Amino acid sequence: MIESQTEFPARERGPVAIWAKGRRLSANIATRLREQAQALPGTRGAQYLRDFRSLVGNKAEQIPLRTYLSRLLEWVAAGGKDGSLLNRYALHLVIVFLAIAVVVISQVTIPEVDLVLPEAALAEAEIQPVDTGGGVEIPETNRGVNRLISSEAVLFPAPVLHTTVSERDRMTFITYTVQANDNIWAIAQGFGLKAETVLWANPKVEKSPDLLSVGQKLVIPPVDGIYYTVAQGDTVEKLAKTYKTTVEKIVGFEGNQLEEPYTLAVGQQVMLPDGRKQVVVQTNYYPMTRVGSAPKDALKGSGRFAWPTQGILTQRYWSGHLGIDIANRTGTPIRAADAGYVVMAGRDTWGYGNQVLIDHGNGYMTRYAHLDTIKVKAGESVERNQQIGTMGNTGRSTGPHLHFEIIYSQQRRNPLGFLP
Repeated sequence: MIESQTEFPARERGPVAIWAKGRRLSANIATRLREQAQALPGTRGAQYLRDFRSLVGNKAEQIPLRTYLSRLLEWVAAGGKDGSLLNRYALHLVIVFLAIAVVVISQVTIPEVDLVLPEAALAEAEIQPVDTGGGVEIPETNRGVNRLISSEAVLFPAPVLHTTVSERDRMTFITYTVQANDNIWAIAQGFGLKAETVLWANPKVEKSPDLLSVGQKLVIPPVDGIYYTVAQGDTVEKLAKTYKTTVEKIVGFEGNQLEEPYTLAVGQQVMLPDGRKQVVVQTNYYPMTRVGSAPKDALKGSGRFAWPTQGILTQRYWSGHLGIDIANRTGTPIRAADAGYVVMAGRDTWGYGNQVLIDHGNGYMTRYAHLDTIKVKAGESVERNQQIGTMGNTGRSTGPHLHFEIIYSQQRRNPLGFLP
């Protein structure tokens, strides 16, 4: 038989139970404080505990706690003859006592503890701006860059899109009009693309990306890859293999609008996302007029190159641009990056305008293109940091800048790997 029970188990009532509960809470608080004090290093824990006891004792002597408590209990007992009122407010009284204890504890000054952080926590360092030592500002990207040399020299704004791109991935192609001071690298950066992507989408500039002109129209793909015109015999599988991408990426690109069996038509234009191919750029530099032999007193370079001018780095070294561009005002001094002798000083018939080529006598040569004026002649020796000309906009150029190259054994190298 199951015995029914209609009353809660008997429990202690009255002031005795309340005092017992209060003593238990006080003991718990004291135990936790003692554990925390013991966890402090050395003798600080013991000193902390002594200070706490002393302060609590002083505060207790200043407050007639027993008198106030006795009056409170008498009032509660008078208000409820059967003790129910006291039981009802017992928990409230305990909370009040805890609040008093917190106030007392908050006046205790906790001793300082020396903490040693692990080295890993100190490993993070702020990224500092690149200090070129030559007055050339190197922005991380052309997007949103304030292109000011000084309050008196405004270079040019970042490329401005001719359409509004929504937050979702763009699936349409954009026609972009080349503006003053544009270059392929900066335009691609403005659209969040690789420079090669813009190059491959525009056959007219693919082999000569430096020969842009203001007002020229460029096709801007929505994603990185190759914008391809289908030829006879092309299939999706063949294009994926040839241009190092996948069938899934080609048919999965919404802008291609391909449906099974994915048949391609001659002349159809498709995007090959993440496709790659070799960049073949026509040489704009050789053959060139050279001095037959170096002067007898020709200076030799040290192999340590200095920045040739001041300004903003507007185009880096990449597969379609084997040098760097530094922009500033027309007339800004251009200086020899190292000692050597002048191999060529004159106007280039291809598109780089007035340029100077210096042989440093140690396997290295440097080129300075688009100059406004030239201050040296072929066959002259030049010292490191000697002025050889001024910045200009001659040849095929969209704005005043210096095109600078470092050449070693007839191979153009990345100047940023040699400059301080």
